[in-house]
Amino acid sequence: MNELKSPQKNNLAYTYIIILWILPLMDSLNGLINGGGNENGISLGIIYRFVIVIISFSYWLFYGIDRKWFIYFLTLLALLIVSILINNDNDMFSYIILLFKLVLPIIIIITIRCLSNRNLITRENIDFLMNSWVIIFPLTLLIAYALGLGFSTYGDGTSAGGANVGFKGLYYAQNDISYIIDILYLYIMNKLSKKINIRNIIEFLLVLSSSLLMGLKGNFLIILLVTIIYVFKAEKKVSKNLQKILLFSVIIFSIIVFCSIFSDNINAMIARWQYFYNKNGLISFLTSTRSDRIIPTYNWLIPQLGILGIFMGSGFRYTSVVISKFIEMDFFDIFFQLGIIGCFLIYGFYIRIYQKNSHVNFYSAALLLTLLISTLSGHVLETALSGVFLGVICGGIIVKE
Repeated sequence: MNELKSPQKNNLAYTYIIILWILPLMDSLNGLINGGGNENGISLGIIYRFVIVIISFSYWLFYGIDRKWFIYFLTLLALLIVSILINNDNDMFSYIILLFKLVLPIIIIITIRCLSNRNLITRENIDFLMNSWVIIFPLTLLIAYALGLGFSTYGDGTSAGGANVGFKGLYYAQNDISYIIDILYLYIMNKLSKKINIRNIIEFLLVLSSSLLMGLKGNFLIILLVTIIYVFKAEKKVSKNLQKILLFSVIIFSIIVFCSIFSDNINAMIARWQYFYNKNGLISFLTSTRSDRIIPTYNWLIPQLGILGIFMGSGFRYTSVVISKFIEMDFFDIFFQLGIIGCFLIYGFYIRIYQKNSHVNFYSAALLLTLLISTLSGHVLETALSGVFLGVICGGIIVKE
């Protein structure tokens, strides 16, 4: 791993990087303690994130933050408080925890910007986190699998015949860890496209095997898309052709080997996909029935809250409309919770970060992929694991070189 470096020796800034670095270890430990549950209650994972927030706020007070960022944060906080107050008749505590997760990556981003302005955090520090996580996250899955610890991706009777399908380690939600593996795959492909060496190949194999182990079709589709883009990406220099051929060979060989190793899991995944495709049709199959929840929830919102619901949302009340509670497509969940105003403040924040820093190669691409996954599959902007990871990705965009 790269050494952790800082332009100035500062224990507080060093502490912030380390407390982010332990993210996969803390969430795996949280899953081991809680049996993979208790996402909305007070748990080790939530306490860990409260610590991140407390440290973040201490930096804001000690170093100060940009006035525009502070005004934005206060505006967003005011909206969240109003939403809680006017929608306090349905499981307020769960809603507060949900909003805490929504604002968590924004707090991390503002903190990284604050420290970057003081030359306490640079791109090297963010790269250190990514170079660590590309190994640690897959290992938390693979080691748990080897030790017989952890949980099936689908093992609650939703699979064909009620069979257990896939493996998600000790993490609570498969979509959260799937998102992280997607971005880590983009990261290692970016590294391989620049340099093919033993370390990068090992990291690639770790990430790929983790993806095959989980068995999520959305994860497979994203990995297929990223692979196609990088393998067939136009190169101006003829000298790159050999590297492209080698990269393509490594990918194909790895897929063949791991498909052989995990053949039983893959057969079970395919059987599950066929079951739901035959049951629900193409669109519902591709969106895992998420698209089926939008219209019923919208039809509930208008009679209940009218124009107020359009602009301010319904808080947590909309979760009683469909069996699965959430739409599980972040844009629509945020719309039904916080209305058009909430969507503007949340998505406008991330889009603005991208617009001002679109030249930053991997991290900008990772943010675009994040917004795509967030919109289609959800479980990114409003989950604790994905939120911390997203905060670091955006941090990689805004920090100084």
